[in-house]
Amino acid sequence: MNVALIGDVHANLPALEAVLADLRRRGAEAVWNVGDFVGYGAEPEEAVCLLRSQCAVSIVGNYDRKVLDFPRKRRKWRKTKTPEKFQAFRWAWERLSEDSRAYLASLPREARLELDGWSVLLVHGSPASPAEHLTDATPQERLEELAGIARADVVVCGHAHVPFCREAAGTRFVGTGSVGRPEGGDPRACYALLSAGPEGVSVDPCRVEYDVEREAAAIRRAGLPEEFAEMLRRAANYDQVKADPGADPGPTDGHRREALAAVRAIWDRCSVEVEHTRQVTKLALRLFDGLVELHGLGPRERFWLECGALLHDIGWIDGQRGHHKTALRLLLRDRQLPFDDRVRRIVASIARYHRKALPAEGHAHFAALDETDRRTVCLLAGILRVADGLDRTHTDAVTDVRCDLSPGRLVIRCMTDGPTDAELWAAEKKSDLLELATGRAVAFEMTCRD
Repeated sequence: MNVALIGDVHANLPALEAVLADLRRRGAEAVWNVGDFVGYGAEPEEAVCLLRSQCAVSIVGNYDRKVLDFPRKRRKWRKTKTPEKFQAFRWAWERLSEDSRAYLASLPREARLELDGWSVLLVHGSPASPAEHLTDATPQERLEELAGIARADVVVCGHAHVPFCREAAGTRFVGTGSVGRPEGGDPRACYALLSAGPEGVSVDPCRVEYDVEREAAAIRRAGLPEEFAEMLRRAANYDQVKADPGADPGPTDGHRREALAAVRAIWDRCSVEVEHTRQVTKLALRLFDGLVELHGLGPRERFWLECGALLHDIGWIDGQRGHHKTALRLLLRDRQLPFDDRVRRIVASIARYHRKALPAEGHAHFAALDETDRRTVCLLAGILRVADGLDRTHTDAVTDVRCDLSPGRLVIRCMTDGPTDAELWAAEKKSDLLELATGRAVAFEMTCRD
């Protein structure tokens, strides 16, 4: 008999669907699930319902139990958990139906089964603890201790998110890997096939390609942290992604296409002056690139600036007066843009500060950002203010810009095509935030092409 061993789906519906299709193709006669239905992914309710309908046996995982504990521990966790992890617990709890919560609460922590005469123990972590990680690196002596506790021919476990298969004291230990949150650098969904017969048992580890970007997009639509999408792309855990943010190469092609499609849809709704918007965006990105030596930001922040510039004038739908504040309000509410709440707030702030008041802690959307993100917003909004000033007349009079840096001074040299008195006046007036963000006096030089 062939049984599919799965676990750690973590609300990743595309990965689960791909694994279920693959195991059926391979002829699995049953599906046994070692828990962690939910957490980090965007579709907890859908994942629970699908697993409930497809799995012959399921046990509860440690993350499932934490989600069920959320109402009781939310005050404590708000202080002790990172904002991202707290958000993950809250999202899963709020999106689960009462029926699904009751189902998860009814599941056992382990299950003892028999497969063609062989005894099998399903646990989430180890026979000793649902929070213990078992991997290829686990000492043999520890596995022998756990074999004595298990009293089974086969122990099936998850939790570690990496597959393995080892023997100790006559017991076969099988790590399923993770369906929805694989680790170790291979982003493919992971499960195992267990075959048993009179001759013995065998284990076949399986890897399945799935649409990672579909789940990444769902995570963004849900307003969950971008780190959760990056965990899937890099097949890394949360702590690894947070510790190495520099590994982020910027938006993927799929994410960029999705974001720009949403921008175009917003343009259509708001009747944006497209040529002016594109000119301001071009100049803003040229300024960003010319100041890399000074700010040290990368592709991700450049993309935030691009989106903020493309959306800075959408508030004109309600008229010129206060259109920067209208843009902020529209962007904070818009769920078409494929950003989590943090990035949406950053992009909306960049657009809002393209004119009028400078960022201040008295502004709730700005105060909600951490110190690093505030500095980033100030720099990017400062760039956008200048770029917007350099197209004051909406005539594309400034064709290109170049930045020259010296101690205490930034000179922006502008190549022009026609009169630019209005552009110079506006850019000088709007260079205040860029001066604050860079700590340099900003000057402009206009050079007309012959």
